[in-house]
Amino acid sequence: MKLKKALLAVRDPRLFLAKLYDVIKKRLYVNEVLILFEHKVKTKQKAPGEIRYASMETLPDILNFQPERYVEIFEKFLSLGDRGYFVYLNGKCVHRSWVKHTPQIVYLHPLLPMDLNENAAFIHYCETAPDARGKNIYPYVLTKIVDDFKNKEKILICVNQKNAPSIKGVKRAGFIEQKRVQLLVILGIKVKPRRKFSCIF
Repeated sequence: MKLKKALLAVRDPRLFLAKLYDVIKKRLYVNEVLILFEHKVKTKQKAPGEIRYASMETLPDILNFQPERYVEIFEKFLSLGDRGYFVYLNGKCVHRSWVKHTPQIVYLHPLLPMDLNENAAFIHYCETAPDARGKNIYPYVLTKIVDDFKNKEKILICVNQKNAPSIKGVKRAGFIEQKRVQLLVILGIKVKPRRKFSCIF
């Protein structure tokens, strides 16, 4: 699939330029503020839909609202032992969230790694289908995750400062802001921060 897209880009100059611009935009200059939240307050949330754990058999269900490339990404997550949460509404998958819960490197941003230890869980890759937003599904899933990983000392999630709806949902689920990190990349060189983060803070 990746090879087909690459060949298509070469044949179509406009597509090639669009992809090149996207790479430059994302890698050569980045100036973002990321907010790291930790779960602190237990809350009860309700929402329509059924939460199911992701499996190799159910991964194609995300094609209801996600591009095909995510199937391959989530296959890798499962192979690493990560846990996925899908929400089904009217028989269709409308939400996905993933949790890393073993010692490994996680990413607050593709250019900002963090060491995750055995006492912490990190929630990421959360998205709700456009037609299912505004139904409290996101906080509902977060509280389910919190309950599943209540044995962990820390349950973390990172949100871009610009993403107001996600910040609202995270706070509703009982997460409290712990740290703000400015990510500044100029000409592909990371200026801020200079060191890798640890989940101990």
